[in-house]
Amino acid sequence: MADPVIPTDSKAALYTVCLFLAQSGDPHSELGYQTQTAAFDEIGAKFGVPKNSVRNVRDMFDRFTDSERVGWENAELPQRFKTILDQHADTGREELRDISLEIMSSEWEKLGKEEGQDMNDWDQLSETARFSEEVAANFLIPKFTIIAESYATTWGFVNGAGRTFKLSNDDLRRALTEILGAWDDWTAADLNNNSKNPDETLTNFAGKHFSPGAHQVLANDQRRGFLHFVSAIAFTATHDIPFDEAASRVPLKKEDYEAALELVSEIQKNSRIVSQGAIKPATPDNAAPFLTGGENVIFYGAPGTGKSNRVKEKIDEAKKKPFRTVFHPDLQNSDFFGCLKPQMDGENVRYEFSPGPFMKALAEAYRTPAEPVFLVIEELNRAAAAAVFGDLFLLLDRDDDGKGEYDVSFPSPESEEWFETATGLAHHELLVPSNLFIYATMNSADQGVYPIDTAFRRRWRQEYLPLDYNKGPDGDVSYVDAAGNRHALAWREFVKLLNKHLTSSQTLDIAEDRLLGQWFVKKKELDGNGVPEKVLLYLWDDLLRHEGREHVFDSGTTGKVKTYGDLVIEAAAGRRFLSDSFLGKLNAASDVEVSQEDETGDDAR
Repeated sequence: MADPVIPTDSKAALYTVCLFLAQSGDPHSELGYQTQTAAFDEIGAKFGVPKNSVRNVRDMFDRFTDSERVGWENAELPQRFKTILDQHADTGREELRDISLEIMSSEWEKLGKEEGQDMNDWDQLSETARFSEEVAANFLIPKFTIIAESYATTWGFVNGAGRTFKLSNDDLRRALTEILGAWDDWTAADLNNNSKNPDETLTNFAGKHFSPGAHQVLANDQRRGFLHFVSAIAFTATHDIPFDEAASRVPLKKEDYEAALELVSEIQKNSRIVSQGAIKPATPDNAAPFLTGGENVIFYGAPGTGKSNRVKEKIDEAKKKPFRTVFHPDLQNSDFFGCLKPQMDGENVRYEFSPGPFMKALAEAYRTPAEPVFLVIEELNRAAAAAVFGDLFLLLDRDDDGKGEYDVSFPSPESEEWFETATGLAHHELLVPSNLFIYATMNSADQGVYPIDTAFRRRWRQEYLPLDYNKGPDGDVSYVDAAGNRHALAWREFVKLLNKHLTSSQTLDIAEDRLLGQWFVKKKELDGNGVPEKVLLYLWDDLLRHEGREHVFDSGTTGKVKTYGDLVIEAAAGRRFLSDSFLGKLNAASDVEVSQEDETGDDAR
């Protein structure tokens, strides 16, 4: 066998030894070290780097060997490490050991600050990244098992029934922060002493002090497991002994939770370093040019003026399927933006970010920058729009090209992770691109709607759709006059006369956007057998709810129509139900139509 090839460069030599340390078994003992820690210490001293750097480089190679460690499984392997892997692709384990032994028996130039600059990112990954391993290894409570994945970017536990529950490192950080913020209540409920009865005490605390998130859900649904889980983390942060049944009865101090919060916060920072590399930053250098012209537009007007149809026409021009949603009184920001929701994974329960229509449209806009993307909001003011948008309110400000002028932070790491996965780009903040068009419809005068304040509304272009009696469905309505004769009238003429009659009253004050639009009914409803009932209902129960019913209906002191039930009965029986004043205008128009039809017939003959 040829003599092993020994690197001549200090960094290459260090990386080669780390590659051997990543092999299965106990490679450190084959190099003459009693423990892994001793190996990291002495190898680091030989090359002039921190012991953590040695361990971190070993971890970078873990998933490329037959060891059971997964190492930095979410990180892209830097080119300098790929070079070492390629050089030793055909090197056997024993040969790699011999090369490592030869390296360790030689003198090497210490890696100075400049020469070791390319390792700086990994040097930042301190021992806090191992905290999760220590918690999991030291947790000795029967019926529960602590889990930590991807070096604590995800935590969780397995309960006695074998079901797995997970939450993000950021959710754990929020839980510890909120516990410390309500420390007196936490200790008053004996929760720092791993309360034997958390069913009521932990539920009450979580409902009062925990913000929405996976930590709140687990605290309510898996109380015993969640309390063991948090207690173990706080205990391990300041103790070197296992967290077992005896340790779980030791009252924890505020300093324990503070130390745990510091470690978990450091993990949160370090986990971002681990995840870099696999996803490119969203910069103009690596993204296609965005289509410009995106805008926010509110289409408003009377019911039936064709607001939704106007939106459809604009979208049809682009031949794109929109993301569509309807606002309603119970809608919340989490429905519109997205939120964490439990998902079943076999017998396990995990929490994943479920995007709402806004995030789906935004992700699509980034995926297809050269194409227009449409988000359509029907009935904008049937929810508290400003509250539904929340922080997204700031995103509505746009520059002349249609790009957002302001950005906002992701509300959770899970939403940021979902967005990066959905777009293939790394985003540190949310920003509206210039190819996203947001169209909303509303009828501001409708009953049961929420007011839209000026600050919110001025961020939208307004497009009012007026009444237009030259448009609308073809078809007739019919009515019965005072003498019991039935007359037919074209729908467009009927709705025009009705609106003019309503606005001509000296006692009624009806705004234009409360009148009936020409598209209020569909063609199939215009069969000439009466007035569509939804027209009667709108007039009776909405437009004339408080006053003026006698202006349209035969509901005066001598009239037959006193209730809506009377109105339906009279209409179904083919009897008169309209007022004298309105009938006079309809009859005049009906006579004109008949006269025109007769003249047309004479010409034809």
